[in-house]
Amino acid sequence: MRISWFIWLGATVLVILYAWAGSVASRTYMIGLTLEPGYLTQVRLFRFAEDELRMRLIFQGDHLRRPELGNHGTRSDWRATGILKLDNPGSAIRIIASKQDAVPVTYEALPNSGGGSRGLTPGRSVSPGVWQWPPTSKGLKLQLGTNIVNIEVVAVERPLVGEHVELWVNPALGFYELMPNVGWLWPSFLWPFFAIILALWAAVLRRRNQRA
Repeated sequence: MRISWFIWLGATVLVILYAWAGSVASRTYMIGLTLEPGYLTQVRLFRFAEDELRMRLIFQGDHLRRPELGNHGTRSDWRATGILKLDNPGSAIRIIASKQDAVPVTYEALPNSGGGSRGLTPGRSVSPGVWQWPPTSKGLKLQLGTNIVNIEVVAVERPLVGEHVELWVNPALGFYELMPNVGWLWPSFLWPFFAIILALWAAVLRRRNQRA
């Protein structure tokens, strides 16, 4: 019976470590950012495998009454042309992300996608409100382990100059979207199911102990 408990304990430790790894991989990093040219900040990111930096800006206030945040109304079908043309791209924002031993990457803000969230796409627009789509440029490369990423605001159009926002770094692991190299961690979202199995397993072992 003691061996059965050791097996249960080992399985419990493995489930805890697996769930922890999943929580780390699915963490969204959030940092404050001031939209002023020259503003600098830094974020420390951990990855279990190689990844690319994906970010978005979160704005406060009544998003429906802020035309400067833009909207996703288009003038053509990008699937046919490879070019995304937006009626109202919103006030332009340009950010450079860099890290040691990697080429800096310029990101530009896309229009509000709902809830005051503006995604950041790597590369420069062809002209105001016009991008090659899907993007041909890749995001900043993140390596296995800890990555110290420098964020610099290089350009902001009015009336967004000086506004305080949140920069969200998208995780490698999401419930509906994930990077292939961390797909093995997706079942970690089911940790409550694993916890129930472990609890039932422990109850069976306890009952056997009482009968012995």
